[in-house]
Amino acid sequence: MVTVAVFGIMAAYAIPSFSTWIQDSKTRTIAESLQNGVRLAQAEAVNKGRQVAFFVTNVQPSATAAAATVGSNWGVRVVVPTQADADGYLQGAALNGEGGSVVVTADVAEIRFNSIGRLVNSGSAVNYNITNSKGTRPLRVVVSSAGSVRMCDPSKSIVTAADGC
Repeated sequence: MVTVAVFGIMAAYAIPSFSTWIQDSKTRTIAESLQNGVRLAQAEAVNKGRQVAFFVTNVQPSATAAAATVGSNWGVRVVVPTQADADGYLQGAALNGEGGSVVVTADVAEIRFNSIGRLVNSGSAVNYNITNSKGTRPLRVVVSSAGSVRMCDPSKSIVTAADGC
């Protein structure tokens, strides 16, 4: 009985930490999905030799989906599709499940990459902030004007930590 009681007390302390860890893992998974989507758009722009857009949206991603600064899905589309591109939609994914607690906010609704993989519609870096109301660790995906894509922790400084913003 004493062993069971001690185990119960230890579990009572561990469960909240484990729950937070799971939520922070969801935040990281969504940040990685977003980061991979941006890199896909950049690679497709270079491969196709034309402008390709990455966007966040609240509807099912498609060639005609409206881009938004806060969204639950992402998509990649060719800006001016040719007959070889069909409708121009390349790929997309859901960022959050039903009733998800993770929110993605962006500086701009859509970013575009040119044929050499650089941003064409922004003079400075574009930030995608990923927050989880049930977690403790927000993350940010930063796309520089030169085209580099990195994930960082906005609560840390890049001066003092490699994963800082």
